[in-house]
Amino acid sequence: MPSKGEKSMVIIRKAEPKDAKEIKQVHVSAYQKNYRGFLPDDFLDNMKLDDEVIKQTQNHIKTNEYLVAECEGKVVGFAKLCVPAEKEIEIQALYIHPNYQKRGIGTLLVNRVWQDKKEQGFRKLIIWTIKKGPSIGFYLKQGIKEINTTEKIWKFDIHIIQFAKEI
Repeated sequence: MPSKGEKSMVIIRKAEPKDAKEIKQVHVSAYQKNYRGFLPDDFLDNMKLDDEVIKQTQNHIKTNEYLVAECEGKVVGFAKLCVPAEKEIEIQALYIHPNYQKRGIGTLLVNRVWQDKKEQGFRKLIIWTIKKGPSIGFYLKQGIKEINTTEKIWKFDIHIIQFAKEI
């Protein structure tokens, strides 16, 4: 694994059902590192990566749009997308494995979504994130701003806020 300053070739591609286990490994690892202090420790410590969870993820990949970031032949990040309204694309999930964070991989995923969806005629990119959470600085760096004071309640009564950027 390259050090943080060292660049490796990162490939952004559409996810396939065979990527489900690696996607869930990224998801669990990122949750456990980044949401400590936001989500209960017992929830984070007991996140499962069993056959049922992997099968559910395979089904999600078949019916939803996922992009993966692959480095050195393994999935190190992913983005799950949906279309909440006409001409809007939402990044429902964006996670990078903790060993690969702060290397520009999240930026590559956001830029790929941006580029692909702009070509497809989308006009707005939307992301919901934890209010005062660990991802806010990343989204601001991408030029994605909080668009209003609308909040929703997420897992465990956590407040999330909406960020967006015109494409």
